Amino acid sequence: MPMNLPLRTLIAGIGGFGSAHHSVFAKLEEGGSARVVATCDPALESLGAVGELHGFARRSVQTYKDFEAMLAAHSGGMDLGVIASPIQFHAPMHEAFVLRQVACYLEKPPTLDPAEFERMLAVEEQAAFATNVGFSYIHLKDRLELKRRMMSGEFGRLKRLAFLGLAPRTPAYFQRNKWAGRLTIGGKLLLDSCLGNAMSHFLNNMLFFADQDHLQGWARPSEATAELYRANRIEGTDTIFALVRLDSGIELRLAASHACPQTEQVTEEYIEFEHATVTIRSNDQVTIEHSGQPDETFSITGPSLEDAVQHYISYLKGIHPRPAQMLRECQGFVETNALFYLAGKRIHDFPPNALVQPRPDSVIALPDIEEAARRLVTEGMLPSAAGYPWANNGGQSSLASLSGINRVVELMT
Repeated sequence: MPMNLPLRTLIAGIGGFGSAHHSVFAKLEEGGSARVVATCDPALESLGAVGELHGFARRSVQTYKDFEAMLAAHSGGMDLGVIASPIQFHAPMHEAFVLRQVACYLEKPPTLDPAEFERMLAVEEQAAFATNVGFSYIHLKDRLELKRRMMSGEFGRLKRLAFLGLAPRTPAYFQRNKWAGRLTIGGKLLLDSCLGNAMSHFLNNMLFFADQDHLQGWARPSEATAELYRANRIEGTDTIFALVRLDSGIELRLAASHACPQTEQVTEEYIEFEHATVTIRSNDQVTIEHSGQPDETFSITGPSLEDAVQHYISYLKGIHPRPAQMLRECQGFVETNALFYLAGKRIHDFPPNALVQPRPDSVIALPDIEEAARRLVTEGMLPSAAGYPWANNGGQSSLASLSGINRVVELMT
């Protein structure tokens, strides 16, 4: 049964990315799509400026420090729950909304713990409305049309996929909260990293394009070879090189790092077919190199949180038949991320003499990181095989070892 508007909304999270959600919902209120009834954040006392920015008092948004207290105060008066909180809170908050028959917009990643993901799927079976996981891009018509072309046979058989992601992050990025760069927190598996969180959208994209049998389908991994590194003084990894064999037999090459000297983020998605190679750069620039035909170059729509949220609201209104990405469709993503750690075996520190940092507040960077990343993307060669002096061997693992992820991470910490 479609919901009536405006949707009575609770938002878990005020600071961080929660602020972006509040900005979007303030606009949606003006259009009559939603009304934010309440929000919560444990750091409420220090977030007064955020509340003023989004007009909480003017809009009669009630604020709470505690999520459970917010739920208790508004039980029976909710249509939509938005989870824009740190990853470790996603599962219990998702369960709280679902069991109250409240629709849930869950920010990415849903979780990075494979066992917790399975428990979330069991909870989701009781949902009145399918949960939407907020990965960018997936709802965009331009991307869906591009995948339709891929599936049509126009480019021939899919041969290989690759992603190169260089997203510089200063030490302050890892000090902004208690969970950034952590493998575990409070005894809970976290696995925050460049591909697990900051560039998780792109890993999700690659798995999306890799499934050439279903328009809204995602590939799953079978095995991986990986090398994990870090330049920053963190528990986890800020640099991942991996070769992943997907369930279809196709290879996915991934090179991603926060330890890069660029001032701008560089993202490149490559999807190689028999008769063409599709390249997507910087979110919205597409080049299709055809065999024996002129190349194509065109722009596609970039991501928008407002559009993503509006797409879910349209589903709740009965306009769209389904959310852009449902929880169960994140299985391949969660498995692939876990395989990085199972295959990598350990996280190698870059040698201090291989790194540069012009100022204490600058990115700690490996000067030849882009060269090493491009060699993996184009040649399928991991840094250790390419002979970089800072490189170390990683290892291999298969999906059959997934249950051992906690033990592997325990040895890493």
